[in-house]
Amino acid sequence: MAASFERFLGAQFESRPDGIFMHLAQYVRGVLERFGMTDCRPASSPGASKDEHRGEEPDETLLNRADTQLYQQITGATMYASTTARLDLAHAVNMLARRMSVPRVCDMMAARRVLRYLSGTVSLGLLFRYARDPIHPSLSAYADADWAADEVGRRSTSGYVVLYNGTPIAWHSGLQSIVALSTCESEYIALAECAREISYLRTVVAFLRREDPNPTEVFEDNQGTIQLVENPVHHKRSKHIEVRWHYIRLAQQTGIVKVTKVHTDDNRADIFTKSTPAMVFRRHVSALMFLP
Repeated sequence: MAASFERFLGAQFESRPDGIFMHLAQYVRGVLERFGMTDCRPASSPGASKDEHRGEEPDETLLNRADTQLYQQITGATMYASTTARLDLAHAVNMLARRMSVPRVCDMMAARRVLRYLSGTVSLGLLFRYARDPIHPSLSAYADADWAADEVGRRSTSGYVVLYNGTPIAWHSGLQSIVALSTCESEYIALAECAREISYLRTVVAFLRREDPNPTEVFEDNQGTIQLVENPVHHKRSKHIEVRWHYIRLAQQTGIVKVTKVHTDDNRADIFTKSTPAMVFRRHVSALMFLP
């Protein structure tokens, strides 16, 4: 009798007729019990959108030492989930991590909202399907950026998600290391970060199965950024950009990636760059994740 594979590094795996389901249900229940949020009212999304905050002044009072430690514990616990299988937490947890050293009352409210969201999505996870995806049977990706999202340093937020056979296998949400001077530039940097991840994942796929002769399709919703990738003569728009971010051009020229235009409403990386309205968030999460 073949041995069953049920757990690995805190994640649970279940065999289904249509594939293997990976989730963190037991871990999430433990987190909720640890922080006394088992019977809380569920939230529709892990982060509040700008529309929800409109007209409200956040309480920026600094937390005391005990509450600061509690905040850091919540952030650490949810960060593990966001990097393992709960990609839907990526942006919200990244926002919490930015305030780890000096959290405020409003940050604690945001942390508790993440827990409230988890209480209503305990069994959400990733389904690795047996059937071949008819549209993207190999690697594909979505990339996006939120320009100047950081109110203090005015740095932009990059976000991307890489899928294999239609299921996410890598994702990222985080501040860019430099200040982008335009939306086009911030999206260009996000594409470069995504291309580097794809370059690595293509070597992994080639080792496990076989090398894919076709470029990996990367979906981007900014037409100006796509033109910047395809046409390097835009000197005035790109001469100040650091050399390392031009890797995306090399990746396209050498057949590693192919940047393709996608409508903003269909860019799955949108939820990795900002807190979107609940309806938009659920639509993207439903396309990327699985709830039994």
